Amino acid sequence: MSSESISFEFSQKLVGLQKPLYAFVLSLVHNRSDAEDILQETNLILCKKSSEYNPEGNFQSWAFRIARFQVMAHLTKKRRSKICFSNEIVDALVEEEFDLKRFQRMQKALQICYEKLPEHLREIARLRFKEDSSLKGIAKMVNRPIGSISASLFRIRENLSKCVKIRMIHIEAESDF
Repeated sequence: MSSESISFEFSQKLVGLQKPLYAFVLSLVHNRSDAEDILQETNLILCKKSSEYNPEGNFQSWAFRIARFQVMAHLTKKRRSKICFSNEIVDALVEEEFDLKRFQRMQKALQICYEKLPEHLREIARLRFKEDSSLKGIAKMVNRPIGSISASLFRIRENLSKCVKIRMIHIEAESDF
């Protein structure tokens, strides 16, 4: 294999792992901005180390290990924050290998559940979770009080959580066949 095809293969694998890597990092830091920064750092390190990657090896495992180290480095920098996981907690959280297939099934379940929401709730969810709009901004856009938006978001999260749990049972039962 030429170094050019290895480079293309590497970049394809890296692009294919962006959503799962982001979800993994976000599950550990719980802050979108921090997760995006950590993902960028992870991508930079992965690209710098691309020549060290063995194409026969497990790319996902390697990438997630580097992401874990980046999370730990980030948390070390933010020790002054009141809410911060220790390296031991991060290690415990990532002890089990990130299950990409389960993550994809959960995404499918969430999409189905999201589409079942009434139009006005889908719009509020889209503004908050996809556009990352503030409660104040959403209230202004949909011409409703902030308290009403907050209550709607609480109900949306509850409904989506219940729906995803039920859908996952069905999706995982289907995937067993």
